[in-house]
Amino acid sequence: MTFSQSAYRVTISQSGDIIAAYVLTLMYTCYTIVNMKNDIERICELLLEMICEFYENDSKARTFGTDTELYHSEIHMLQCIKDNPDLHISAIARKLGITRGAASQTVKRLERKQMIVKEVKQTRGSKVVMRLTPKGETACFNHKCAHERYNTIISEILTDSDKDQLKFLIDFLLQFKKALKES
Repeated sequence: MTFSQSAYRVTISQSGDIIAAYVLTLMYTCYTIVNMKNDIERICELLLEMICEFYENDSKARTFGTDTELYHSEIHMLQCIKDNPDLHISAIARKLGITRGAASQTVKRLERKQMIVKEVKQTRGSKVVMRLTPKGETACFNHKCAHERYNTIISEILTDSDKDQLKFLIDFLLQFKKALKES
């Protein structure tokens, strides 16, 4: 073998290595894309399962430590009344983002369930405000405890996360929330 033949063989060998490296890189990229796609699909499935499970859980009537079942809209109205004691029905409706009619119906149900009482407040003009009964206070307290349990679960899961992971999660959730509102 002459010098030029051996140089040619080395070149072919190097070209083969380059081609092999290129093929391996291409295969790895395809593998990564396929696995990333599978990971994204799995995340989508898990997220939808979690949303459905949470919705099913949240839409069930609960007693919140009382002898009376309360639905999601009722316990959140109770919480709104507790947090904003001097609001009249229209202000409560605005605060909760519901119609005045829906707010009135929920107030009537809460009165029948002995969770609230209406009280006439004498100011410049008289207005009717809602007050929690002891039973309503108990329900609100236990509702707050339920939220704290969720917060504890989430906090324990996120404890070992670094700032970048938390930022990614916050950004993802904000984008997802925005996309849901726009759809």
